[in-house]
Amino acid sequence: MEQIKTIQDLINCYKKLPSIGYKTAERLAYATLSLSPSDREEFIQAFTDANEKVKCCPNCGTFFDDVCPICSDPNRDTSTILVVADSKDILSIEKTNGYKGLYFTLKGTLSPLKNKTPETIAIPDLKKKVEQENVKEIILALPTDLEGETTALYIASLYKNNPSVHVSKLANGIPIGTNLEYLDNLTITSSIRGRISLKEGDNKNE
Repeated sequence: MEQIKTIQDLINCYKKLPSIGYKTAERLAYATLSLSPSDREEFIQAFTDANEKVKCCPNCGTFFDDVCPICSDPNRDTSTILVVADSKDILSIEKTNGYKGLYFTLKGTLSPLKNKTPETIAIPDLKKKVEQENVKEIILALPTDLEGETTALYIASLYKNNPSVHVSKLANGIPIGTNLEYLDNLTITSSIRGRISLKEGDNKNE
């Protein structure tokens, strides 16, 4: 027996979500149908509200439903921009309460095979923002895969001969509380290359 069209359409919609295969989409579809009428209405209302009320900040890429909580904060350090590939990464950093500058979302990373060029991932907009807003430091918080590293190197090259703009990236290292025996070779190598000095005054963020 084949799926009825209505359920198949629901499954196909769930499959559009990241990391959702057919089996998971099918389970989600039937779970949705099993919801109580009140829960189903709540689900539909939440989806409708998210679709109609949530906006993406044109300046930093943060999602909001009233005003951007980051760009509207007068206490933010406007001389520093932290660059991410995806808007959801901003929330991960904000949860730490360890960064008080502004953000910029590239909406992807460089990938010639996927036709993702500097222009399609908003690098020109980043350059314009840096120039117009007198940014002093660009912090790159991009994926550590090949595409992310390529994007980081490309952005760094744009300011190689510009002493007024410092380009840095998040350190790749050993997670706190982890023993070396459980780490892969790439993580250990990255930690060695990104080592810091324990001598007072040698590190900017100490």
